[in-house]
Amino acid sequence: MKRKKLLEVLGRFLDKKKRKKRKHLDELETLLAKLDTKEVELKEKISTEKNKHKHERLSKELQIVDAQLAKGYKTLQKLKKP
Repeated sequence: MKRKKLLEVLGRFLDKKKRKKRKHLDELETLLAKLDTKEVELKEKISTEKNKHKHERLSKELQIVDAQLAKGYKTLQKLKKP
């Protein structure tokens, strides 16, 4: 790499705002991945659950997870914009 390119790369590593934004993005992506797995688990539990009350509780929990996922993906898209 040439000197100018190296300085640009170094600047990205040293820029506090960009590092903080990158860290926030990484944490958000990790959280969304966990929510995705929780959503799959809830769907599996709902499909096998026979008890009406437990089924309703799991359905409400699934709705909450879906809402959190939607908000998370919307926030992620906003943060990824330059």
